[in-house]
Amino acid sequence: MRRSKVNALLFLFPFSGMLVLAQTARFDAKHPPRFQDFPVADTWDQQRAPLKLVTSSERMFRTQLTNAAKEKPNFAGHYRIAMWGCGSNCAAGALIDLETGAVFQPPRATPNATGWDHWIIGAGMMADAAIAFFVNSRLVVVKGGLNYSETLNTNVPDVYYFVWEQNRFRQLLFISGKQPER
Repeated sequence: MRRSKVNALLFLFPFSGMLVLAQTARFDAKHPPRFQDFPVADTWDQQRAPLKLVTSSERMFRTQLTNAAKEKPNFAGHYRIAMWGCGSNCAAGALIDLETGAVFQPPRATPNATGWDHWIIGAGMMADAAIAFFVNSRLVVVKGGLNYSETLNTNVPDVYYFVWEQNRFRQLLFISGKQPER
């Protein structure tokens, strides 16, 4: 009996990866990722680790990051997303692991950038721009960009969907706000 369970598990194991691929591949503009698709089991309420400000870019925002690290988790169980302005129509921020003290770039930031560029989430944060996330989910949705629609008489932002995994944000879906030209 035990051997048959092991064989059944070995048979199903290769297909488990397919289920994960199928789940991430099914997202499109009509069926975008949902926060409940990427749940976090428990929120974390432990002693915070000391903040690790390793790079000059991290030390550049010592006050912002230190203040944010004192707050409760607001993302993916034990993380804190901190946000600050970087000029008109610009948003910057960071992700802090409250459990380890590590600091990570936000979604849409330029990889390996330094200074301000290391933290910029998006320029063109006009009307209807937003960054949505929850403490019980690993999904982040960023809406921003300049795509003015004369037909709708408003800006239609681009929408980016990211999932937090293995200490980085992975883009799941991008929906352009550009409107077809007449």
